[in-house]
Amino acid sequence: MRPLPVHPAFHRRLTFPAWPAPDVSAGIAFTRSTLDAWYPGADPATAADVMLVAGELLTNAAEHAGGPLALVLRRTPHDRIRIEVTDAAPATPQLQPFAPHTPRGHGLRIIDHLATSWGCRPAGDGKSVWAECDLTPAPPPGRPHRTG
Repeated sequence: MRPLPVHPAFHRRLTFPAWPAPDVSAGIAFTRSTLDAWYPGADPATAADVMLVAGELLTNAAEHAGGPLALVLRRTPHDRIRIEVTDAAPATPQLQPFAPHTPRGHGLRIIDHLATSWGCRPAGDGKSVWAECDLTPAPPPGRPHRTG
């Protein structure tokens, strides 16, 4: 896979402090402001899905890897956004079997369902978990949104 272009207009990075514990809500707000700047016509439901994916990636890093170190957002060709969260833990996240009666452990299932693609790559001593989501323009008023 070729690296994505790192043009300032299509690349934003939020670095989290080591102490105090990173605030996941700051990453979600950062994602929202980036979506507003890059995709002002994005379908609101799709934008909400992107923020949910970002929130799940950040929460997974906070709960399982000592906290996120950085959140990187990249605008890719064809109306996609790549969300990448880096942490210091090298363990690769694994999609767990669905357990409907368990209140926790569904983050990667949510990401798997909402994202076009997702994965993990080594990053220094830790890893970066990424997801890409399609962003489609909102339908014109009075016209239903079609998918597929």
